[in-house]
Amino acid sequence: MNLKSIFVLLGLTCLTILAQAQAVSDVVYEGRQRYGLKMGMGMSSMYGGKLRNPRPSLGVLAGFYLHSKLDKKSPWGIQSGLDLRMRGSNFGNGRPGDTAINRSYTKISIMSMDVPLLINYRLTKQRDVNVKQLQLGVQVGYNFNSILYVGPSKTPLPTALNAYNSIQTWDKLPLKAFDYQASLGFQKRGESLGYSIALKYGLRNLNNNFLFMGMVDNDGDGVAETQQELIAPTTNPSKEAPGTPQFIGTWSLEYALIF
Repeated sequence: MNLKSIFVLLGLTCLTILAQAQAVSDVVYEGRQRYGLKMGMGMSSMYGGKLRNPRPSLGVLAGFYLHSKLDKKSPWGIQSGLDLRMRGSNFGNGRPGDTAINRSYTKISIMSMDVPLLINYRLTKQRDVNVKQLQLGVQVGYNFNSILYVGPSKTPLPTALNAYNSIQTWDKLPLKAFDYQASLGFQKRGESLGYSIALKYGLRNLNNNFLFMGMVDNDGDGVAETQQELIAPTTNPSKEAPGTPQFIGTWSLEYALIF
């Protein structure tokens, strides 16, 4: 046997081993786990005309997933679960020289519980060890808290700018509690570990009369006599078209490990 024949034989052997490694038996196939945990992080931001100068920010997510049994004939399936997620946006509104307590909001964080409702389309053969899927659907969420940060140092907004300039509290912002987002992603699952990548885009206007009004002492006499918007720049609802409040939405790009 010459050297060329040996290389050909070794190559065929490697291909055979690789092909065998990419498939599972009927027993393993039937016993594949259909649920698990996921943990990851995402880059998110807000969009729309209500809030000014949005910038991406980093957030985290954790939850569990449950998907339908991998069908031997059809590549289609469904997947759902429950996620705890922190997302939001930075804002380029802080000015040099600003103090921590001022009228420039520089970050908003939203904490939510989300239920993804996804359709899976399998890209690999049904017995492949690594299952690759496209995912398309919606994510329904409940925003249970939100926080406003001000100034370049992104300090949580206090309950007062000073003794005379009072304002609303810094959490539970005037954003709608329920949200829904379109979701498009890719998922790869191995025998014990995998990952997913998803792009999510908010479809609902979260603006729930998003305005921070307070009494301001303009003349310095110790009496707050003027009511005005204290957190800027936002847009006064009185300047918006009736019934069409300016949009506040979110988008995110997420990466998660799945177990």
